[in-house]
Amino acid sequence: MATKMTVQFNLFGGTVLKLGTKRHHDKLLAGIDTLEDIGCFGLTELGYGNNAIEMETTATYDKSTQEFIINTPTTLAQKYWITNGAIHAKHIVVFAQLYVDGKHYGIHGVLVRIRDDNMKVMPGVRVEDMGYKIGLNGVDNAKLFFDNVRVPRENLLNRYSDVAEDGSFTTSIESNRKRFLTVADQLLSGRICIASMSQGGSKTALTIALRYAATRLTVGPKGQSDTPILNYQLQQRALLPLLATTYAINFGLDYVKDRWAFQNEDGSEHQEVVTMCCAIKTLAGWNLHDVASTTRERCGGQGFLACNGLGIAIASAHASMTAEGDNCVLMQKVAQERLMAFTTLPVDDEKKEDLSDVTYLHNLLKKRENTMFMTLGMKLMAAGKDGRFDTWMYKESDLVQGAARAYGERLVSERFAETISAADASCQDILQQIYHLYLLTVMERNLGWFVTSGTMSVDTGAKVNAAAADACRVIAPQTLNLCEAFAITDSMLSAPIARDWVEYNVRDNQGEVI
Repeated sequence: MATKMTVQFNLFGGTVLKLGTKRHHDKLLAGIDTLEDIGCFGLTELGYGNNAIEMETTATYDKSTQEFIINTPTTLAQKYWITNGAIHAKHIVVFAQLYVDGKHYGIHGVLVRIRDDNMKVMPGVRVEDMGYKIGLNGVDNAKLFFDNVRVPRENLLNRYSDVAEDGSFTTSIESNRKRFLTVADQLLSGRICIASMSQGGSKTALTIALRYAATRLTVGPKGQSDTPILNYQLQQRALLPLLATTYAINFGLDYVKDRWAFQNEDGSEHQEVVTMCCAIKTLAGWNLHDVASTTRERCGGQGFLACNGLGIAIASAHASMTAEGDNCVLMQKVAQERLMAFTTLPVDDEKKEDLSDVTYLHNLLKKRENTMFMTLGMKLMAAGKDGRFDTWMYKESDLVQGAARAYGERLVSERFAETISAADASCQDILQQIYHLYLLTVMERNLGWFVTSGTMSVDTGAKVNAAAADACRVIAPQTLNLCEAFAITDSMLSAPIARDWVEYNVRDNQGEVI
């Protein structure tokens, strides 16, 4: 439902609000709010996902009737993975190549009715269900085709560009590429929505797994089943770094939300906000993937039961990593935008190596980001204009991905430190402990780079694992309180192992939540 509502209110509704004008608002906004007018967002095509600017769907203006003719010219041009389209939507914002008098004006959004008020598919529109998926089968994804479907001229979303009755085209945006970036801008807030859903999934899965770990008793020092598995280092080292990372990403996401919502109206901050939105979406999605897989495994057979909800988290993670931009492709964008605006971060080269010092660890993150972007920049300069594509796409993909991730993790660390400084005094100690574990987790995952690059000495690198294990032991007694802070109710968790799982098994439950 979260996915469907995100499309309804953000991608569809938000596009009508931001790209439309009074004539569209008066007609649709009230119905969008009440769900009388459910819609979908028609950007992706079978042959054009990450390179949507090359899409084939056309919107050709017919002066004689003052209509746009919406057409799907090839199989590759069918609109693909269109959420809400298979069952519930009456409307779609079709993104199409606009033609007037044979001249091409780039991609624009046009409102097209795909079902009437009785939910019968409109003439000239073909709707097909995408079929059974590995998860999220409550979401109706569609393929849509348009066979020269005619819509009124007024259906063009005309906030920035318009076509008059006589076919004259006016625009406030000078190039076709910039117009595309403007009309597709709702994807930006969509990425924030997906990051938020990923965080919800991570918090839920961790709460389920950690509650179970605190109540599942097994062999203790005396051979009796009297010890919670949460006491074991195995369980702590698997779950608590993920808990710390989830907290860290949440503070980063809160910051990105604020930057997106309150950016300067003159657009001066927009590109920076775009970069942050792309980075936080990928980090949150990858974290959910790690959380879902690890919590499923650490809950044993109980984690394999569908009623305990961890399978949903796994499927949701895969949806998150793909929807609104493939994560790795988005990281290419992060690296590109960051490189264009890059200036070296100030670092302290005299900082004493001390794994207990969060300022030392954060300093390492800044050094990594500086080194990776400077290395990438030098390689691109050496390749020259003719060799740039090959260097970026065929030779230095690992460096591109690593630089983008270095930026994202440094940003998250920075926001965590800021959050601690602004927090209530009673919360600062535990937040500092979580922050410390987050930083050590980043070090562990990238230990090879930190040591081989000379950013961290071999002797200090050899102590990272033990330091992370100690940090887990410190946080472990507060684990359930940290999960409680997520404020996810029992009914929302809806997982027997997160509640009284012994009572749940008193009777034949058929693996259902009752």
